[in-house]
Amino acid sequence: MFKNRGIAFRLRFYILFGIFAIFAAIMFINYGSSRDILMKMVRQNASNLALSTVNTIENVLNGAEKIPENLAPILENIEPNENQIKKFLEPIVRHNKEVFGACVSYEPYSYHPNKKYFAPYYFKDGDSASYKVLGGVDYEYFYLDWYQIPKMLEKPVWTEPYFDENGGNIIMSTYSVPFYKRDNGSREFNGIVTVDIDMSWLKNVIDSIDIVTSGYAFLISKKGTFLTHPVDSLIMNESIFSLADETNNEKLRKIGKSMIAGETNFIKYNPFVGNEDAWLYYTESPSGGWSIGIIFPEDELFADLHSLFLTLLALAVGGLILIFFVITVISNRITRPIEVLAGISEDIGTGNFDVILPPIIYNDEIGRLTHSFEVMKEELKNYIRNLEEATAARNKIESELKIAHDIQQGIIPKIFPPFPDRIDVDLYAILDPAKEVGGDLYEFFFIDDETIIFAVGDVSGKGVPASLFMAITRTLLRAKAEPGMLANEIVTSINKELCKDNDNAMFVTFFLGLLSLKTGELNYCNAGHNYPYILRKNHEIQEINQTHGTPLGLFEDMDYKIGNLSLNKEDSIVLYTDGIPEAMDIDGNLFGDDRLEEVLKSLCCEATPEKITKQLLEVTKSYAGEAEQSDDITILVLTYYLNKHVFFNINEKHLTVVNKVEEITKVEDFIEHTAREWKLEHAEARKVNLAAEEIVSNIINYGYGDENEHKIKVVLAYGDGRLKAMFSDDGVPFNPTEKKDPDSIDKPIEEREIGGLGIFFVMQLMDKVEYKREGNMNILIIEKVIKSNS
Repeated sequence: MFKNRGIAFRLRFYILFGIFAIFAAIMFINYGSSRDILMKMVRQNASNLALSTVNTIENVLNGAEKIPENLAPILENIEPNENQIKKFLEPIVRHNKEVFGACVSYEPYSYHPNKKYFAPYYFKDGDSASYKVLGGVDYEYFYLDWYQIPKMLEKPVWTEPYFDENGGNIIMSTYSVPFYKRDNGSREFNGIVTVDIDMSWLKNVIDSIDIVTSGYAFLISKKGTFLTHPVDSLIMNESIFSLADETNNEKLRKIGKSMIAGETNFIKYNPFVGNEDAWLYYTESPSGGWSIGIIFPEDELFADLHSLFLTLLALAVGGLILIFFVITVISNRITRPIEVLAGISEDIGTGNFDVILPPIIYNDEIGRLTHSFEVMKEELKNYIRNLEEATAARNKIESELKIAHDIQQGIIPKIFPPFPDRIDVDLYAILDPAKEVGGDLYEFFFIDDETIIFAVGDVSGKGVPASLFMAITRTLLRAKAEPGMLANEIVTSINKELCKDNDNAMFVTFFLGLLSLKTGELNYCNAGHNYPYILRKNHEIQEINQTHGTPLGLFEDMDYKIGNLSLNKEDSIVLYTDGIPEAMDIDGNLFGDDRLEEVLKSLCCEATPEKITKQLLEVTKSYAGEAEQSDDITILVLTYYLNKHVFFNINEKHLTVVNKVEEITKVEDFIEHTAREWKLEHAEARKVNLAAEEIVSNIINYGYGDENEHKIKVVLAYGDGRLKAMFSDDGVPFNPTEKKDPDSIDKPIEEREIGGLGIFFVMQLMDKVEYKREGNMNILIIEKVIKSNS
């Protein structure tokens, strides 16, 4: 800022800046303090408003809950006839204004051997109460969520708000309580007692909240659906997640996840109604699992505070202008001689060494400074001339080395995973040169559909000659390797070419392997290279301690031998150059083969190729510490996966979705449609659908640590009376079969810990649950015995 400014300017600036800084600090401290106090008051007010509203909602819901909870024990102790049931239900509807309807829904043929459907239902009809019996082929209530979920969980449940066409023909939420037949200490599920709450009263409760001038409140369900909102078209038609997608608002999606998780927070946010900045307070209504949000427009909160701030700012600017004129007059008288020399020094600094200095009149500080400038000007002329010559030469060398480095890095494959569509093999490699360019190399490619060729080499020497020899070797590998050739035949062919016109006697140690992915058979040739290691699935480590000839480029008539071995499923082979065992610490001690084996044993079969590669490189560099890297380091790790997943030879269907909440509906429709197509028993297929919904929801909400789009694959297969569903994703590793059952399953809802019930629910519904981690993929398989009506 000041490089082209004089002392007078800096003096004026520092004084003005000091005065302004003191004034601004006082003003901003007061402003910030006032703002903090105001925000605490707003947060407390929002908390009180939300708590009051939640208490109002909870009073209604808790009162409604007691009705079926008190009626269920009565139904368990007597076997009422239809008239008695009507007498139970009618006063519930007539004398509880919050209750729209009440129902006793029996299991098929449980009430009477000849009655499959029997669900007496009393509901409000204007100012009176009406009665009808629900059930029929067009309304099989015992397959609906309000009936199935409490039956499966054996506990009372509030449903997600819905529009009930056959019951009340209104938007309602149902509280369902299971009741049982009891006989000599045993019990058998008998049916569900419900009360229906008309959701229209919620809008009046939320609209009654007094929030500044243009603030408002809204309520969402446990799935994010709007239950109340100042925009009526959103109610029961949109969710907070669908709005996030429509507006491409990732912050809104995160807020939605936090709200449905039952969290409380007070954050700054640009709302989806209006464009002004605002503050959002949200908290949970625990009985229904709903969440209330209150919006406070920021302009209205801080209007008075902003007005005061602007007034003080205007006073400060006026004062600074006045002070500026006074300081300018004084500073110019003091600093004018120095400014003249400063201007001359700027000319010299730009390369004008012929500038004329002012004559020396007095032998004071200014005179001596002028003489020093004259001496400096001549010395700089000579120095700049010599520096330009040296810089030109150095820049030329550095430019050539940079080009060589880019060329070398560009010819080796660096996209990992290299074969994302294959699950029978995974590979990762890295090349870390000791200088700008090096002589190490790695290469891999498919020689045919079932055979992968991979190699690692180390050229003698370093720098540009080694990098050129490395490039030639890699080019020859791709040119000479053909389908049907063995490893030693390819190596022999490359050696003959490298020996031609090799006047500098350069050579390369080389290991080449050809792996059949169909059989796991590996044929390989080691031309004087470091011994690779195999990390077996059974936690054993095996050194491939065979050498089949000298390094390439030394003897043209060398006849290279071949080695053979077999890889089992999930075995890994580790190739490396001598930059690993010969890495030295600051005292000159080698890393060594023993330490290398210890590191590999610690990673044996417990890591992916990427993790093994990066961990080995990290340990090596950590050992070397501040010591300069003495040699190039190259590591290549390949893991072999034998078979893909196979279910049955018939009846298999596939679906791929992405990690968005709205994709869950596609999975539900896919399973339901497939179950109907295969004519599977509806009730049991419904259990698989409920489990699948929970699994996919967990993957979407908790499986990924980034905001990118990921694919989730679903496979359905049916045979031998069993329905299998496989879910595969590339999220963080998570084995649900190792998750312990929640300790709080028998506690009241308000005393339970958040989370864990979904996994418990899946384990209870399914006959078998399996988990595998293959490569970077989670594989979860659930199984259910189901009859087919075909």
